[in-house]
Amino acid sequence: MRSFLLSISIISIFLLTGCWDHSELNQNAIVTGIAVDKGETHKYKLSIESTSATELNPRTAQGLAPAIVYSIEGDTMGEITHKFNVAISTHLEFSHTRLLVIGEEIAREGILSFMDYFDRDREIRDDFNIVVAKDGEAVDFLRIINDYQKVSSLKIFPQLDHMLKEWGGTPGMKLNDFIRTYSSEGQVPVLAAMIISGDKEIGGSMDNIKTTKPGAIAKIDSLAIFKYGKLQGYLNLQETRILLWIQNKLERTSLTIPYEDQKFFGLRVIHTQTKINARQVNGRPQIDIFVRAESTLDGSDKGIKAAKVNAFEDFEERSNSYLEKEFSKLIKKMQTEYVADIFGLGEIFRDQDYKHFKQYVENWDAGFKDAKINVHVNIEIKRSGFRNNSYKIN
Repeated sequence: MRSFLLSISIISIFLLTGCWDHSELNQNAIVTGIAVDKGETHKYKLSIESTSATELNPRTAQGLAPAIVYSIEGDTMGEITHKFNVAISTHLEFSHTRLLVIGEEIAREGILSFMDYFDRDREIRDDFNIVVAKDGEAVDFLRIINDYQKVSSLKIFPQLDHMLKEWGGTPGMKLNDFIRTYSSEGQVPVLAAMIISGDKEIGGSMDNIKTTKPGAIAKIDSLAIFKYGKLQGYLNLQETRILLWIQNKLERTSLTIPYEDQKFFGLRVIHTQTKINARQVNGRPQIDIFVRAESTLDGSDKGIKAAKVNAFEDFEERSNSYLEKEFSKLIKKMQTEYVADIFGLGEIFRDQDYKHFKQYVENWDAGFKDAKINVHVNIEIKRSGFRNNSYKIN
């Protein structure tokens, strides 16, 4: 029996694979940001941002650059990503990528050819944010050094997520979301657009974090609309928020509502829900959007009395009327100017009335353009905080 167990143990040793694909930490570089621009001599210019672990650790930081940014040109993404060792001595790990920045020029020409690579590659995860570099090159965003998060991609990634949760100014579009939306029959994809405010040359130096007023900062600016894989135009942040509201993705936001005589009052929306009904009526798609929200009074100009009888009802009516106009304005703009269903109303129409949607499968643009879309907003103000009326100012 002992001989048998010994024989089994010896044979098992030969079945162990060991660490055949092991890799030492000092032989790898973590890529957190990728930028794609139009190349000068080739089709693409791909830039990567590789972090320096010692500079990210307060105990070991020596005040050097927190990351390196290097660019290579080529005609395919696969070729470029495996060619970086012409200048970099370590193996690049793309599995921790947090941000993909797309230059405006290449975005207008079309992004599907290189997005296909990111979707196929097994080493790249699909949970990174994607943004468009408005009015500039994508690589410039990887060079901006920040105080809170020195590495640009590690700063922009939570910046986009927090903006989505607290105000609703970004679509929260990851790679898998973009691919799913583009492949759908009734929706056009959108991406957040950013700009560099200030001098990008100063932003790329360590001097950018040695002053209370940075020389350059990456800011969320607008929303990029893509159709047929190409950039068509931009929507502002206010319109971005309305898009999220219609899609039932808005968590919280703050509103400024016109009152009268250049006076305004503010609302903090703390809970919201959107329901959409879609069907065919008299040979035409009809879509009804119902928006309900709970809010608190978040401030008011002088002379606006929140304590008077029926004050909240008045605020609610003004808020509902104002928002219904803003919603309708954006919907009309998308129906006439872009003919692009960024809201996903076609997908809802397909789910709720597929019998009639089948006639638009090949051309939902025609159905969206002709659709009658009604918006119904119902905002409830629950409280006014610790104060009722505004301050009395003489």
